[in-house]
Amino acid sequence: MSGSSQPNTKKGNGPSQKPSPSASATCSTKGQRHRHKQLESRQKRQRFVQIGNIAFSVIKGDIIQQTTDVLVNSAVPDLDLSKGRASKALVEAAGKSIQSECTNQYPSGINSKTVAITGPGNLHCKAIFHVTLPRWKAQGDEKNIDLVVRNCLVEANKQKLTSVSFPALGTGFLKYPPRTVIASMFQTVEDFTKKTPNSTVKVVNCIVYSEDDETYKEFQEEAISKATSKGLKEIDMVTQNSLDANIGAISVNITVGSIITEKADVIVNSCPSDMRLDTRPGLAKVMYDAAGSGLKTEIDKTYPNGIKIGDLAVTGGHSLHCKKLYHGCLTPFYAKKESGMLPEKILQNFVTKCLNEANKYSVKSIVFPALGTGFLKFPPKTAASNVIKAIRDFQMNNVQSSVKTIKIVIFGGTNDWTSIEQAYVLELNSTGQGATACAAPPPQKIPGRGTRAYLAHKYQEEPRPPPYWTHFKSNQTIKDWNTSQKGNPCKVTSVDTKTYQSIAKAFTSTGGSTIVKIERVENILLYEKYIQECQRTFRKAFVTQLCTPLQNVKKSSGPALTLKYLDQEMTKHLHEEINEFYLFHGTKVNAVDVIIQQGLDSRLASSGLLGTGVYTAETAFKSAGYTDQNKNGESKMFLMRVCLGDIFITTQMTTFRRPPCMKCYNETCIKHPELFDSVVAEFGSRREFVVYDRVKCYPEYIITYK
Repeated sequence: MSGSSQPNTKKGNGPSQKPSPSASATCSTKGQRHRHKQLESRQKRQRFVQIGNIAFSVIKGDIIQQTTDVLVNSAVPDLDLSKGRASKALVEAAGKSIQSECTNQYPSGINSKTVAITGPGNLHCKAIFHVTLPRWKAQGDEKNIDLVVRNCLVEANKQKLTSVSFPALGTGFLKYPPRTVIASMFQTVEDFTKKTPNSTVKVVNCIVYSEDDETYKEFQEEAISKATSKGLKEIDMVTQNSLDANIGAISVNITVGSIITEKADVIVNSCPSDMRLDTRPGLAKVMYDAAGSGLKTEIDKTYPNGIKIGDLAVTGGHSLHCKKLYHGCLTPFYAKKESGMLPEKILQNFVTKCLNEANKYSVKSIVFPALGTGFLKFPPKTAASNVIKAIRDFQMNNVQSSVKTIKIVIFGGTNDWTSIEQAYVLELNSTGQGATACAAPPPQKIPGRGTRAYLAHKYQEEPRPPPYWTHFKSNQTIKDWNTSQKGNPCKVTSVDTKTYQSIAKAFTSTGGSTIVKIERVENILLYEKYIQECQRTFRKAFVTQLCTPLQNVKKSSGPALTLKYLDQEMTKHLHEEINEFYLFHGTKVNAVDVIIQQGLDSRLASSGLLGTGVYTAETAFKSAGYTDQNKNGESKMFLMRVCLGDIFITTQMTTFRRPPCMKCYNETCIKHPELFDSVVAEFGSRREFVVYDRVKCYPEYIITYK
């Protein structure tokens, strides 16, 4: 079978039972759509006030979801992060290393005059600033807010950080009046900008908890009142000229603003492959609305089937201030290789195609958006380095190019524009020795498990076979083995006594019968494909967020049962950061040899309870129901390594062709790039684990039993 709960067809090793649709997975009701729309709207940037060189905003949301350089945490003086709702939620999301840092670096705790600084853990920031406030007693205590905010801004500037998110300081248990708090924050920011006009800090957000409507209303009203009294206006985005530089004879300008207001011979647009510009939020939709209906008519006529990833499509500029629009489809940063190329290489090649096309038709000026940094989730440094490298390479190969002016416009209406701006400025000021094609600089030592630095490390490392393999040993990398290996890349070996006992315990404790033998499959080609998929999942987790552990996913009945019985010597090689588990997979005897050589292939199987995928189970009893016997009365079952990644849980039978969207739960969503990696069905005492991509599992052990 393709899964432990579904039988194989005669042709292959996939599931066979027919599922039925699930309302929970399609967002089909108006109520669901309304809730999802509300959720999305909470993540959008609010209007803000420009105070000196700082954009100041009040945002309704969750501070642990913010992407600014600094997140500020309001803690108790002894820095016990288990005390207080906000601190507790933060340490749960960031990881236990944050508490350890606080304890080790600040053993005496802090007071309202000090700032404790820790790393980001799993959060999407560069640092966490921990502060403390005394309880509100009387008017005049707002000086405590001023002190804390000022100290944080000073420290952020000292560390050359660009953006800070504060919680609604003191408005909960400490009883600070909301209007007093926001007025004090506003005044402190204004004073700071006057005293430090060249500060690196460009964005300050005040995050009000999503469900605290009254505090949010008071904060907004007071902030608007304060801004109006000083003659300031709410604006939607920052507009500024960030840098002018030269690459050979080409003038390169970095600007923060809106690309649709630009005037040039060519404007570049990032779009979906079907070229339906109105279906995806962000640049494509903005470009579609600004260009007018003529653009849609031309696309429908000229590109009725869309374009391939990385290709270049050319249309007229229509109502935009340009002669031509160049459209291209890129892939998310954590996507798989396309035609053998990583997403950053596709980005670099697309920029090159745009410049070559421009040169071919004697174009003088071209405007690019900050390609990849929005919807596609590229880290700013990676996006900037690949774009600038493409420009440098083009100039080197086309000294007499017609292209004289290149402008890169960074959208100034998001929280992360400053980090993108900084990445481009640093890249243009660098020596230009090549593009950075990784998520973070290679670490000097292995970071702590569960941290974002560890995710980056696992994505970047050159993988090796597991240290317990005996034929393909870990003294060489997988690439070394695959380039030197002669003959069959698959070896089936016996296991040591400790491994045998560990697997036997998990097998018999979950309903398995008499074991004849246990063998390990060392297939270096299959394992390479599996570990590359694990690395892609590490990369996705680094860019978006750490995978929610199986036991913490809503509606989950707990961790995989196999973990309860397998020895720690086995499970320590799994990566909980990407929800990697050992799970059982029952199959027909005559399919075993094909699986160990070629892996599991759901394409050869009929649909199961959750569609056509590779099915596994946490109990041997369940998997045993879908095996057969050879002439000696023996059956076969695999214990597989499975990378579940981001898990979608359903309690109803649902026909999936792939996991649903992580934002709207629709299987065919094209508005959001993030999909779940696997589906787990909670059917009472029965639990199904399904992946829809064969490389997400590796058949590591064969259990022969009677």
